Parts: sequence; structure tokens; C-alpha cells
Amino acid sequence: MNCKDYYTSVDAIKGADTITTEAYEAAKTMYQSGWGWQYGLNHLKEEEFSIVRAFNLAQNLKESVINSDNRLKALKKEAGGLWHFFSKRNRYEVTWVYQRNTVLGVLYYLLAFDNSTKEEELRYLEQRALYMGGIKNELGMAFFNVFKEAVAKRSKTETKEPPKEKDDISVDKQAALVLFHKIFREGLDMDKVGMGIKTLLEYEPRKGTLLFTQQRHWYIVYQWFREICFIEKGRTASAFREWAKAMFGKNGYSTEHDFDEAKKLYDGPPSTWKPVVDHMDYTDIRDFLTQQFGKDQRDNYLINDRYIQWH
Repeated sequence: MNCKDYYTSVDAIKGADTITTEAYEAAKTMYQSGWGWQYGLNHLKEEEFSIVRAFNLAQNLKESVINSDNRLKALKKEAGGLWHFFSKRNRYEVTWVYQRNTVLGVLYYLLAFDNSTKEEELRYLEQRALYMGGIKNELGMAFFNVFKEAVAKRSKTETKEPPKEKDDISVDKQAALVLFHKIFREGLDMDKVGMGIKTLLEYEPRKGTLLFTQQRHWYIVYQWFREICFIEKGRTASAFREWAKAMFGKNGYSTEHDFDEAKKLYDGPPSTWKPVVDHMDYTDIRDFLTQQFGKDQRDNYLINDRYIQWH
């Protein structure tokens, strides 16, 4: 594995993407005086194992894995070669198990919220952290578990019920139908379109992890429907948001702010969007919509015996 310096300072880590920044916040707790006393462990020290080094190692491991044709095989090779008990043979190796488990913990957090990660990859990282030369090392798991617990906490927050101000939002099919006829091309069947979107809302790229997790993701649906001419020209995003809310209740809720923030990341026709490592969910959802609502599939969403001359 080539070892590249992705970060030169703590500020560079904190200025990275959201997931990396969150991983840093978790790691930072282990460098604070008093951490680890309940396990009989000492807190981490910058002069012994800097947080910048930990994140550079984790980022190198991640890049090596996600760019491999066989991710699990690459993960086993790179993570398995991270710890070398005696002297380090390569720049990326570490000497102590606590250092290895810190790096594996950071990597666990980074991969946990990458939509292409499979559950078996996360399980492997946890098993690798548990063992020291074939012997279970429960104490050493304290360094890894900081990140595992942070992942669980974030996942729980993402999947919890919507805020109370949205509790009174409910499905209103009659209102949805009225809005549908104002927004969408005449001849489209609302129930068929709704079922296609429902497939997206329920899709799990890996068991227990939804692809569609943010209110901002409705922006992608809106932009895609504009590109494939499902939505009439001149129909506003606000009208579409009202339709989605009436059609799907709380699951269809989004705001103008959500769309504005999403637009900062991606604008224009979704088919032209290029994948960005920190926001792969946008192009992953675009790719799903391409399969579900492809231009050659548009007639599947028409009212029976209706015809539209698509552009």
C-alpha cells in the first residue's frame, strides 16, 4: 500500500467531509486526560501516536479498499498487515495494538457510512481488532469500540422518528392527486409513479441500511423527474415538495433549505453529475433512479392506453 499524507494537521481533518470530521470528534475523546481509566488504560498521547498519523493511515486503507476489485480481499491484506509487533517494515505499519485498533476504528467509521460498504467488511474489521496474534484481546477493543459506538449512535439518530413538528403530517392521497395533475405530465399514473418512488425509499444497499436517508435526497428525485420530462416545465420545486409530503407523509417531507443545500453540491441534469467521494449517496440515488425511471422505461408509468411523445 502506498502511504500518502492526506492530512497535514488537525485543522485539515476537521475541514474534511462530515463523516471524517465526526470520526475525528470520536477519536479526540481518547486523547483527553482521564479517558480509559474505567478499563485500566491510559489515554492516547500526541507525542506517541498523533491523531493526524492515525487518520492518514485510515484514509490510505480506505482508498486502497474502495479502489480494489475485491474489497474484502484488499481489506484483509491491508488491515492484516497494519500491525507489526517488532520493528516496522513499512511506513504504514504500527508497533502497538492500541495504535492498530485506533486506526481500524477510524476506518470502521469511514466505511460504515459509505454506501458501497458491505456488512461483511465491517464484521471483518471488528474481528481483526479483537485478536492479537491469534489471541483474543478484549481490553484492546476499547480503542476500537469508541468508533463502533459512535457509528451506532449516528445510525440510531438517522433512523429515529422525524421531529415533533412533523408529527401531524399524514398521507393525503386526494390532495396528492390534485397536486400531481398540476405538476406532472398529463398521462402519467400517480400510483405507478408512487410505487416506483416507494421502491427507492425502501431500498437497502446492505441489510439494515437504507439508501434514501435524508430530506435533501428529495432534491435528487425532483431533478431526475425534470430531466426525464415527468414534471412539466415551469413547475416549481415547492409544488413538488407539497406533492411528496401529501403522497408519502412524513417520509416525503423536505424543505426549501434542504433543496438549497443539496443544490450547492449538485446542480443541473443528474445524468451529468460526477461522483464525489464525500457525497456518493447523491450519485448512488441518481443511479438507482436511472434504473427505476430510465428514459426507456417511462411508458411503464403511463395510465393504461395513454401515450406521451417524450423528448
